[in-house]
Amino acid sequence: MKIVPYVPGHAHDWLQLLNLTRAAQLDMAEFAARELRWPTEDLRLRLVARLDGRTVAIGQLAVAPYSPPDHLSVLICTRQESRLSGFGSGLLEELEREARAMRYVGLTATIPEIAADALDWAERRGFRRYAVRFDSILDMVDSNTENLQKSAGHTIDVNLRNMTAATESDWHDVLSLFRALLAEAPDMEGLPNWTMARCRDVLRDNPAARDDWVIVARSGGRAIGLTVGHAMGNDIYSFFTGVSREWRGKGVGRALKQALIAAAREHGIATMRTTNLDRNRPAMQLNRSLGFQCSGGYVEIRKRLA
Repeated sequence: MKIVPYVPGHAHDWLQLLNLTRAAQLDMAEFAARELRWPTEDLRLRLVARLDGRTVAIGQLAVAPYSPPDHLSVLICTRQESRLSGFGSGLLEELEREARAMRYVGLTATIPEIAADALDWAERRGFRRYAVRFDSILDMVDSNTENLQKSAGHTIDVNLRNMTAATESDWHDVLSLFRALLAEAPDMEGLPNWTMARCRDVLRDNPAARDDWVIVARSGGRAIGLTVGHAMGNDIYSFFTGVSREWRGKGVGRALKQALIAAAREHGIATMRTTNLDRNRPAMQLNRSLGFQCSGGYVEIRKRLA
């Protein structure tokens, strides 16, 4: 086995192996588009394990928005027929050496709950379970789901409006609100606040973002909550929903989520997806009440480097 740096010529093999780790498969065009969108200032290191001229395993280190600043996210995948041959272990050892050389103190990774062999492999190499995130799916064509949404509605004294034709001042207010609400989210516990630049990239500049899928709740002209949807292939991904502390428990979050569902339906979107940290009980309860069905969990694991 020979471990070498990733080059564009490895892209086809890389995508094949990467798709083994994903529920939603990427095609080459989408993979190439994602490569172009990767922020140039964000660290990313890729290695491939080669045997007899063929890529048998891939490994990556990268910064991640939901990882501690002194940790790197690690991804390793080996071809099914090449597992139990030491390729993954060799890549992990090399990536750990690189991380230590860059003064990082730990690694994080995310593995599906059902991938018991992968979890066991990682735990034998020093990783420990940290949290679980659950994927949920809403079938927006299901008439029962639509009735449940209507019956569970609330009457609230706020105005809901998307960001189509919004001014720069409007965007500044909404980005500031998003940054403040995100800092209070359970996913961000112990992590540094996002910069305004990163918030802008997620809400406005990301190719998956749409102005009409950023819906803002206002009271007296002041933004007090928002929900954000991203295009995810033929589906919509409910990326974030948050409400100012003094407005929580009044149905604003539900109204925002319902408005996003309605906006997606107008474009013929049939499925909404979302992910929630297991500690975020209010979000999980809201999604269940709207008809979301859990489709699987992902375990976040972490390892301290010696």
